[in-house]
Amino acid sequence: TDTTVAAARRALDAVAINTAFARAVLDGVVPGELWADRPEEPRAFHARHPHTMSLVWGPAVGEVADAVAARIRAGADAGRPEWLQVEPRWADLGWAERIGGPLTHHVRLNLAFDPAAFPGPVAVPGCRVRRATAHDFGWSGAVRPAEFWPDADAFLAGGGAGVAQVDGAAAALAFAAFRTGDDVELGIETAPAHRRRGLARAAAAAMIDDLLRAGRTPVWACREENAGSVRLAESLGFVVARRLPYLRVLPRDAA
Repeated sequence: TDTTVAAARRALDAVAINTAFARAVLDGVVPGELWADRPEEPRAFHARHPHTMSLVWGPAVGEVADAVAARIRAGADAGRPEWLQVEPRWADLGWAERIGGPLTHHVRLNLAFDPAAFPGPVAVPGCRVRRATAHDFGWSGAVRPAEFWPDADAFLAGGGAGVAQVDGAAAALAFAAFRTGDDVELGIETAPAHRRRGLARAAAAAMIDDLLRAGRTPVWACREENAGSVRLAESLGFVVARRLPYLRVLPRDAA
């Protein structure tokens, strides 16, 4: 209900980590799921983004942790595995034991941007970098704008993308995955045939340059084991700001 969403937003405002994917669910940017502990004056929330990310937050999570864990396990067993993050004050409630079943432990990095360390636009031989058009909304990589925006107009209005083009075709995309006010979180993808050529860096540098010119702040987050993403972010002026527990919850038949 509107009341539940409003309460979830208020509680989310107090969570001092990168929560853009949960906010996209609350704002109806994507068709995600929102659960609350009770219909009146809810105080614990669980949001699932269609890109399989999820967040648990709220002032009463400690009181209903078992109910939240049961919901997460039921979702995974019903074919909705997720990458689970919990508001830091509730991160030490033994979630792995409460949820049970197969899961793996990871770390999610929140990276902050240092404008003084940004190298500016990056040139790569044989590559032309351009701004995205509506056609790029149909990018078919593993990380696609269509998973984060309802249509091409919303994608472009949210920040669009920097596109590295080779032989007239898009080869790498650095796009706005989420936008919260002036903060824009980037999603990066390079076509398999064009990897290890610096094209993602060229696309991301162009995107960041556009964001800075528009008075916006680029945001980056990724799993710690994604060393390529971490190196790319650091080469563009990002620094690790927080390391947060991250659980990959899988169906029981995945064991």
